[in-house]
Amino acid sequence: MFFYPFKRILRKLRQPEIRLLFVLGLIFFSMILIFAFVLSTYEKDMTFSDGLWTAYITLTTIGYGDISAATPEGRWTTVVTSMLGIGCFGVLTGIILERAMQRRMKKMKGEGNYTGKGHLIIVNVPSYAETIELLKELDYSPDFKDIPRVIVTTNLPNRDKELPDFLVRKIDAFIMGLPSALETLQRANAAQSKACVLTSSAADPAMDDTNTLTAGLIEKNWPQVVTVMTCSRAETLNNLSTFGIDGGISTTDLQMGLLVQELEDPGLYQIYRELSSNADGNQIYISHSAVGLWDDHDREFSIGSLKMAAIQLNLPVEVLGIQSKEGGKLNLNPENSLILTATDHIVYMSRKRFDWLKNNGKILQHIQKMS
Repeated sequence: MFFYPFKRILRKLRQPEIRLLFVLGLIFFSMILIFAFVLSTYEKDMTFSDGLWTAYITLTTIGYGDISAATPEGRWTTVVTSMLGIGCFGVLTGIILERAMQRRMKKMKGEGNYTGKGHLIIVNVPSYAETIELLKELDYSPDFKDIPRVIVTTNLPNRDKELPDFLVRKIDAFIMGLPSALETLQRANAAQSKACVLTSSAADPAMDDTNTLTAGLIEKNWPQVVTVMTCSRAETLNNLSTFGIDGGISTTDLQMGLLVQELEDPGLYQIYRELSSNADGNQIYISHSAVGLWDDHDREFSIGSLKMAAIQLNLPVEVLGIQSKEGGKLNLNPENSLILTATDHIVYMSRKRFDWLKNNGKILQHIQKMS
């Protein structure tokens, strides 16, 4: 254990670039000492500390001129030192630029690993336009706009070998590999991620199976990660709960259902677009907390009394219904007499997420006054 740090240092020194940096540092340090010794020996009234200062500003090509050599020995040493300084910094700049380019190329080709925490994993790039639209929606999301994003995919559109620069600038890492492989998910540091979004393509229905396998693998190994996915086949939705996947949408059902509704009521799409986008206007939310977590929740009250309290208290919400996490049952626009249970979550419309736990005290007090 005592020698482990030294072994790590020795392994690092075996790398050519690290060895070169070590040699450059040794040359730099040696030249400062030699320069200081020569100046303090041959220059009149110059101390060794003055020599160190003059050596430093000469090697770094700063050249303040507050102290300078007057003897031939001091001047020749200054010439050699300044040339070495220019050479050393030129090599150092080249190494830094080369490493930066290598890191960028590695990111574009998806060859690296991600070591950050609390990030969002985006699986698959069905098209660049769809992925950009997803990132745009994430930018508007209060819950996900500030967290890092990591793209994981096997293939890129148009058989590209590298992620385009316009997409690289919008993400924090890119991992090229089979998403359903544990090794790929470990490269993306899925264990430390916050959530995973799996996208699909209608042109490749088999992607549903790969996504289900990937999300199931994440849920098995890291159940704390929230997993949601799009499905090109409606029947895939029925299998999500089997694998413990948190949520999913059927793009086919959504598209066809909305198309018929638009046929019946032209202009309905504009309403749907506002409700489904985080960009502006109102969105539909499901409360994070169940009614059972509210203070005084043992007292029964109806969905109608909750709606009335929201109106009279001028709360910025429109109560639409409930979702029971026990069985995942959704009940929109229920009878006003429906009694809320402990497992019910509130489905509501608002311009931003409403904190029901913070406001439940005054809501329940108002309901009690009305009864």
